[in-house]
Amino acid sequence: MSPPRRPLRRPRSRVPSPIWLPGDSPAPPALARRDFLRLGAAAFAVGLTPGFTACLPTGTPYGGIEPDGPTKEPPEQWLRDARTAGFEVAVDAKPWELREQLDVLAASGVNVVEADSDLSAYLTDSQFDEQLAVLDLVAYGCHLRGMRCVAYYPTLEVLSAEAATAEHVMSKEHPDWMQISIDGKPNMFVGGGGRVFWVDPGVESAWMCPASGYVDYFLGRVKRLVSSRLDGLWGDVPLLSDIEGNWPCTNAACRDKFLKDTGMTLPAEVNWESPEFRRWVIWRHQLIWEFEQRILQAIKATKPAAECIIETVTMDYNGGTIQGLDGAHAKPGDLVRVWEVDAVSDGQAMRGATADDWNCMAVMMRHGTGASFGRPSWIFSYGYNEDDAERVMALAIATRNNPYETKIPLMCTTVGNGFRQRMYDWMTRQQDLYILPGANHAAVLFSSASRDFLDRNSGVGLYASLNSVDSLWWSSEEQDSSLTTQYLADYRGTCKALLHAHVPFDVVPVAGVTAAALAGYKLLAIPSAVSLSNDVLQAIQAFVTQGGTVLVTGNDGGTYDENGTVRSQPALGSTLGLPAGEASWVTNASGKGKVVYVSSRAGRDYFQSTNPALLTQFANVAAAANAQVATTGPKELLLDLRRAPDGIVLVCANMFGLGATSGVNGGGPYSEQNSTFRVSIPDEGKVPTKVLFSEPTERAVDRELPFEHKDGVVSFDIAMHALGLVRVSLS
Repeated sequence: MSPPRRPLRRPRSRVPSPIWLPGDSPAPPALARRDFLRLGAAAFAVGLTPGFTACLPTGTPYGGIEPDGPTKEPPEQWLRDARTAGFEVAVDAKPWELREQLDVLAASGVNVVEADSDLSAYLTDSQFDEQLAVLDLVAYGCHLRGMRCVAYYPTLEVLSAEAATAEHVMSKEHPDWMQISIDGKPNMFVGGGGRVFWVDPGVESAWMCPASGYVDYFLGRVKRLVSSRLDGLWGDVPLLSDIEGNWPCTNAACRDKFLKDTGMTLPAEVNWESPEFRRWVIWRHQLIWEFEQRILQAIKATKPAAECIIETVTMDYNGGTIQGLDGAHAKPGDLVRVWEVDAVSDGQAMRGATADDWNCMAVMMRHGTGASFGRPSWIFSYGYNEDDAERVMALAIATRNNPYETKIPLMCTTVGNGFRQRMYDWMTRQQDLYILPGANHAAVLFSSASRDFLDRNSGVGLYASLNSVDSLWWSSEEQDSSLTTQYLADYRGTCKALLHAHVPFDVVPVAGVTAAALAGYKLLAIPSAVSLSNDVLQAIQAFVTQGGTVLVTGNDGGTYDENGTVRSQPALGSTLGLPAGEASWVTNASGKGKVVYVSSRAGRDYFQSTNPALLTQFANVAAAANAQVATTGPKELLLDLRRAPDGIVLVCANMFGLGATSGVNGGGPYSEQNSTFRVSIPDEGKVPTKVLFSEPTERAVDRELPFEHKDGVVSFDIAMHALGLVRVSLS
């Protein structure tokens, strides 16, 4: 099976780079490290008290972090309205250094700071207290500037220095906590030799088992973290790493838990024909989800106001199959996911991406919102220069994701403070941007198990293009292209076709499918859903019976149940009365609704070909279901509808001109184009009073657009760059 060809997460350097402002005064005397830690470390040694978590007096050494200007209150709805940036913190940093950097973050519109110290390391209790003291100080400084602060903490990876000679090394002290691969190897390696670039030479990277005693150790430290001024935990990628180990984890703890949970013996080899192996694949998703929920419960039990943020690097692609971490597997409860949507290149982000790569990114961002199940959805917004960075952030905002702005390949930097401020200030002015309920009439069903059982981890599938010249390109292996997959290509191709047909759509994972959840849609696309539960099948049937339109591609829907058990016949066909044999865009009435069926993987065909005739077929289905937006805009235009109290809000992300090179070979020159087009929206039986347009330009000024109102339709013209928002007021 194919392992991923790229790092699991971005490198974080251990030395912060101060951000200097023009006209800085001479640096104040350096604060001695022992003085800096005196109050904090002593407090943590005896346990934090309510008095310690109150604001520190200005006369202490901590006073040097206070802003020169007035203080601000941190936001209340910070999860929903997050504008995030990373901040590297050294344990011996001076308060005045931290002050200058925090001032810059606050001035650029940031309201959530991800504080990154050295919690990746295997720390002694005293070393952990030192880290906690400086993190508490940073949180204090953030609060004074109207920002929230969460601490970055790897969940399952532990780094031990001087692995060859030191005694305090994770694999030496706790071999029973290690992830073990299916071939019996401990999941660890020592940095150096080009393994990964965030692990230094001589440092051990060990991956811990989420069913082992490590969990109690980790949760103990999580509780201490959130007892401070920190507003929450940023837990990094809780996954079963396949960097070194193949298909972990098979240690004693996992064997026992799998037997207890399923009554089955944990498989000894990769065998997709085995019911036990397929069940184990699904169980691994559940194992990670349960670990995440234990982190959440520990945080809330310690400080109910603190929040749990889980960094999720796997999106819709096949990394989720082998690594277990899959945000779409189950509802997240009260945690928030921050989705790490990778760029095609760690060197130049999306600048060499093809048009299909940009479509893949757009779909992954839609996926992030859908797999957040109504919770706030945060997402990485990587850029290289301002032009490409703005296009990426436009996709993030248009798909209702809160952006974490940073410059490739690091996580605690920026494309530019001016750029960040322009985008974040615009978001601040759109106060209802993440409040308004969605008004899209189409949905695409996503099934993690269908991806698992149909694609079988045959390749990564992150993006479409390959590049053998750029050594930092995500992959150069043909099997890794999403174009070669079965399920993923059909799913992404269906999304691509709807996007090109100007159909605003949501992604709905099967874990969120109920009759009530589908009731607001007019069109439901179901690409190659080979694994569906009986409950989901019933909800789909009810959707059609009550008047919805279902588009089914692939003739094997429901071959498996949700746990990988093979049914006697594909259950989706029998549920919806699909015809036997080959069928091409056949439409059958069902109750008040109808079913459109294509026995081939039509989405995959469109993904690979961008065939205009196929696009017409998809567009006709959407138009007949009244799920389409009438526009003269280019097909590379992502549209999102939201319901406002006084009308409709349309958000547009412009991908026109991006990825001028075509096919699977990326790395071509970056290009982009502005777009001018006409949009027509139904008036819903009301009278339009105003059409207002806004975009995050240098001197962003909202402007009224002239409009026409005729035959129940409101029409207006838009001229836009990367991101535009239109408010149509109806009375």
